[in-house]
Amino acid sequence: MIRNTFIILLCGSLFACNQPSKNESSASTADTGKVQQPILDDSLAKSPASTDTGKTKTITATQLIIPGRSIGNIQLGEDVANVSTTLGRPDSSDAAMGSSLMVWFAKHNPAGYRTSVFAHRNMGAKDEIISRIQKILITSPEFKTAEGFGVGSPEADIKKSYDLKPTSDYKNKDGKVQVYTDLDKGISFEIDAAGKCVGVVVHKPHDTSVAYLNMH
Repeated sequence: MIRNTFIILLCGSLFACNQPSKNESSASTADTGKVQQPILDDSLAKSPASTDTGKTKTITATQLIIPGRSIGNIQLGEDVANVSTTLGRPDSSDAAMGSSLMVWFAKHNPAGYRTSVFAHRNMGAKDEIISRIQKILITSPEFKTAEGFGVGSPEADIKKSYDLKPTSDYKNKDGKVQVYTDLDKGISFEIDAAGKCVGVVVHKPHDTSVAYLNMH
């Protein structure tokens, strides 16, 4: 009798020892939660999308600045009437002696980004009826060169890829803006007092008469 009772008690004790306690079960759940969260955060921290988006962003054809050739869909030498067809009626225009300067503002707001186009008629030529684009100016940071330069880029970085010489200047609401030109490539960058680009201009290479023309 005593022997049977001892055996029963021993078995019960062994069974109890093999069962996890409520405290152990809770600790296991809590630890799992603590382990998963740092792994998730570490994965996000290393994601190129969250850290290198600005550096790896693809420049589309409609945003590309090509020195001596075009900005987006607007090309040097094309009929300026094509731009009016695409962008609509300009917000301001000025014409004289076969030349014209047209300006479009984003959402037609003068405080918004601007696109300016200077065009000229070749008077006396067979195609004198066509006013061809000679110079394009943009102030939107959406447009970039193949190297990734545009409005907002530091002057020091731009000068690493372009041989810039001061050609003219003007004043905006924040002060003096210096225009630097790479005549060989056909591009100018407008740099403010803080050393940042506030405008990009494309024109024909070595065409000083157009390159030095003030579009403001």
